[in-house]
Amino acid sequence: DLPRPSISAEPGTVIPLGSHVTFVCRGPVGVQTFRLERETRFIYNETEDVSQASPSESEARFRIDSVSEENAGPYRCIYYKPPKWSEQSDYLELLVKGPWSPDLHWTPR
Repeated sequence: DLPRPSISAEPGTVIPLGSHVTFVCRGPVGVQTFRLERETRFIYNETEDVSQASPSESEARFRIDSVSEENAGPYRCIYYKPPKWSEQSDYLELLVKGPWSPDLHWTPR
């Protein structure tokens, strides 16, 4: 069976509003298509721009240039390695920090 893909986010999973984030999906060598899915498998981005991350691994990168509140939530990866699709990765939760969230602007009294 195909190994499950992994998903990570750079620079991390907590992103200030308007900053960028890149989701990195990784799978075995020979992947033709990576797909980044939202909560539902019907909302997704797909790419055939797959690069070799190491001798045994391939990856694709999905960049969001300016993160908004709509981008928050769970993401997961799935890939197509002919002739079939892999299982989904675990979910990765993206948190978006607004400019005035209390934890960023806490001042001692």
